[in-house]
Amino acid sequence: MKKPHLQSLFMGSLLSAGLVMSGTPFAAEYIPSLEKTRLFTEITHDCRDVVLKDWKPATRDVLAKYGVDVTAAKLCNNGDYPVFYVSLKYDPQGQTADFYQPFYEAMKKANKDRPYSMISDLDELIINVTYGQMGETRTDFERFQPCTL
Repeated sequence: MKKPHLQSLFMGSLLSAGLVMSGTPFAAEYIPSLEKTRLFTEITHDCRDVVLKDWKPATRDVLAKYGVDVTAAKLCNNGDYPVFYVSLKYDPQGQTADFYQPFYEAMKKANKDRPYSMISDLDELIINVTYGQMGETRTDFERFQPCTL
């Protein structure tokens, strides 16, 4: 003899489990707003805007040489950590080592081996650039939510 209430309870449990399981892979990953990224909460402090037309560090020449358009910049950490707001030609996470490796090396020399960050608002991507003990370039990528007005 069938017990409909048990069958319905069992089917309801399966349906609930299926919804929970199927919802998990599709759950939206938390992506912070720009001001809540690691760049502005952990890496940098005391940032101030730079007037681009008056600011002429060696890194600006490198950025121009590689066709990286700088739309804004900040100096953080007592002026030792530049943050460039840029428009990039190529996806920095793609297969573009022939562009980015020489670019990173030129930036390393121009910025005197100090770390820096680039914020690509077209990609909603932050690229934090540091150097290892052997001088190798290390990049750390972080997504951010675009500002909505």
